[in-house]
Amino acid sequence: MSEASAALRKPQFFGERIAPDAGTFEIATMSRGEPSLPKAFTWRKQRYHVARNLATHRQMGEDRGDRYVRRHYYDIETTDALRITLYFERNPSSHSKRKEWWLYTLTLPAPVIETERLLLRRWTYADRDTFRLMVGDADVMLHLHNLVPMSDTQADDSLAATIKRYDVGFGDWAIELRAGGEIIGESGLTPVDPGGDERIGGPGQVEIGWLIRPQHWGQGYAFEAASAVKRYAFESLDMPKLVAFVRPDNERSKRLAKKLGMRDAGQVTNRLGLELMKFELER
Repeated sequence: MSEASAALRKPQFFGERIAPDAGTFEIATMSRGEPSLPKAFTWRKQRYHVARNLATHRQMGEDRGDRYVRRHYYDIETTDALRITLYFERNPSSHSKRKEWWLYTLTLPAPVIETERLLLRRWTYADRDTFRLMVGDADVMLHLHNLVPMSDTQADDSLAATIKRYDVGFGDWAIELRAGGEIIGESGLTPVDPGGDERIGGPGQVEIGWLIRPQHWGQGYAFEAASAVKRYAFESLDMPKLVAFVRPDNERSKRLAKKLGMRDAGQVTNRLGLELMKFELER
């Protein structure tokens, strides 16, 4: 990871309360005389699951010569690859305050792919609001989904499915600008579900895709991201072939597919009854 991208991966400080899930505590920590680390919690109306506890430490306090544990800190990784520091306020500074769990810092996943202007990384549940805005935009979804924007519920389901697909070792990645870290779209790789039509999928076929938010159109970001994803697929993942599906009236994406070196492989109809142009590229 370059110095520029490493700078974007510095912990972000929050200091906000979380709500641990009842009955999801780690019993092992209690045996060490520490508060039980929750296995799941809610923060900003989003639920997170703890994948592993990376480290623990204590902040000590002193009162009239007596030392005591003020806070228990836990460095954790969530199932969506966030690095988070939680702490339990064991002895609040004021007797009027309750003993509570807090989210102290959050660190986003390291980029999978880097280009001159862009960083491509995993989506996380901390990106929920940005993801909702992206797929809820009528201009973005004009040639995607059912050709209509997603509702918040549909967006949340899509984000969860996107995160789950990383289990295969790749997926659709959020595109960040190096300058500032703004998410401007996504690009990545998705195993093709033929839906009963082998012309669409075929054994082991993987789709390359791209999506840029309208305010960033016309600056070459889609081609820059997709070109890097193509190289990653062929050189790092050793994939033999990529396919892309484009609506016939999506002139921007047809031009981009051809610019990537993909050839027109004819038209197919997906399970929703939508006509799509299929493009192919072999390594």
